[in-house]
Amino acid sequence: MPSAPVDATSAHDFQAQLQSLVRARYPLIHINTFEEDRCLAVVRALAKHLDQHMLIWSTSRGVRGVEPANDPDNARHRLADLTAAIELFEGMTTGRDRHPGGYIFVLLDPYPYLGDRAANPIYRRRLRDFAINIRTKGYHANCVIVSPSMAAPFELEKEITVIDFPMPSREEISNYIANFIKRLAGNKTIQIDHDPALVEKLVDASLGLTLSEVEGALAKALVEDLALTSGDIEKIFRQKQQIIRKSGILEYIDTRGLTLAEIGGVDVFKEWLRIRAATFSPKGRAFGIDPPKGVLLTGIPGCGKSWSAKCVAASWHLPLIRLDMGKVYSSLVGSSEEHMRDAIRITESVAPCILWIDEIEKGLPHLGNYVGDSGVSLRVLGSFLTWLQEKTAPVFVFATANQIDQLPPETLRKGRFDEIFFIDLPTDAERAEIVGIHLRRAKRDPARFDMAELARLSGPDFLGEDLALTGAEIAAWVNEALVRAFDKRERSAGETDLDMNDLRAVVRQTVPLARMRRDEIRQMREWASEHAIAASSRGHAATESTTPEGRVLSL
Repeated sequence: MPSAPVDATSAHDFQAQLQSLVRARYPLIHINTFEEDRCLAVVRALAKHLDQHMLIWSTSRGVRGVEPANDPDNARHRLADLTAAIELFEGMTTGRDRHPGGYIFVLLDPYPYLGDRAANPIYRRRLRDFAINIRTKGYHANCVIVSPSMAAPFELEKEITVIDFPMPSREEISNYIANFIKRLAGNKTIQIDHDPALVEKLVDASLGLTLSEVEGALAKALVEDLALTSGDIEKIFRQKQQIIRKSGILEYIDTRGLTLAEIGGVDVFKEWLRIRAATFSPKGRAFGIDPPKGVLLTGIPGCGKSWSAKCVAASWHLPLIRLDMGKVYSSLVGSSEEHMRDAIRITESVAPCILWIDEIEKGLPHLGNYVGDSGVSLRVLGSFLTWLQEKTAPVFVFATANQIDQLPPETLRKGRFDEIFFIDLPTDAERAEIVGIHLRRAKRDPARFDMAELARLSGPDFLGEDLALTGAEIAAWVNEALVRAFDKRERSAGETDLDMNDLRAVVRQTVPLARMRRDEIRQMREWASEHAIAASSRGHAATESTTPEGRVLSL
């Protein structure tokens, strides 16, 4: 396998890493990037700094950068043949007219010439010979491959070192957007919002995009309404959606119109989220706060874990990206690990964002579930856990789990998630709040209903000891009552609407999940009492919450 990608978090770090590789005579250096022009600018600056001559080969243009004295008939300029290019390289490296500082040879997207299906295997052999000669014959040269995909043939894998070209930094994007706005300042037909925070907001939204993608998003915003305002931030988010959709593993979730107020109950959890929302702001960064790693939300199915992920993303004004663990695994050897790496890379490229992993226990191996898969599940798990522990990108991981005992124990270790919350069946007050939310979503005024009675009908006083409807069951209850009310109106041809009788009639026919899974819920509560924080205060003082004999969270 080729060398692991070298970590380079900024253009300055990248140039330092590349300079070290060039000076150490690494023969073949692969640079992963879609930003060819920006990458070549950095390589040119390095070549100038090291006093090396830079030549560029591509299949469409042949060799560029050859001095006429070294190629009098100029024929090599038109050659779109890799072998001829390498022969030219070697002649320039060893000839009497060679450049005193040496050469950096750049190959743009050469892999179609080098793959197993290439018409002539001489291409692979000549490039390998060239790499060997750089190492053994003292050629003062390096060969840099610039391509967005690493598709090197097996014969070259040991010769290639891989380095990732970093996305534009905050400073680069800030300077670019500031200059973009400055260029528009004299245009009277374009309206520019002079809010001092506009550039900062646009920069936050643009992080993870290439400069060409930022330019495209800003240009599109101008074309649509001849204005550039904070409202155009949403258009930049749409550009990020395109990146996510192309991955095939990640899904962009639309959260428009949602707020934390759409989550009923779980007051402790919502307060914890409110406090951490500010850590993604410029003021939070200036204060020295590291972005939170993430949260693991477990509890009784149907109590709003997945819904919470959507509402949190909307309230934090961050993109919500869903990772489908089922799509990570592939039948092709090595593909599953590559899918996980790609998912992580894409997620970090669009940061700051929220990565939502729903029912995480179904996608990670636990004891006995990885036998016979040649260790693929364990390698995927290892990659994921290492990233959780060490990630520095502002990616907030929002994981949910229904069967927490099915998760690998190492997933729950401190440092992977900032906190683990447990959502229990809603209390009387929480159920009243949840019913009110769903009535408003159905365009009904909760004030027209007896909310205390609805809380009673959905709880232990009516359903039985220790029983209550979950949030999902309350949503279904309200919807089924609406169906009943509509049918009643249609049959009577009157003006009747949803009323308490409809809600009473439906709830009498409901068998709550808490009755069917009573033992399982009891086990969940026992686990949570030792390992998790209760998401609801459950009537305790507003400054703390606790599960029975469990931990206390101070807010």
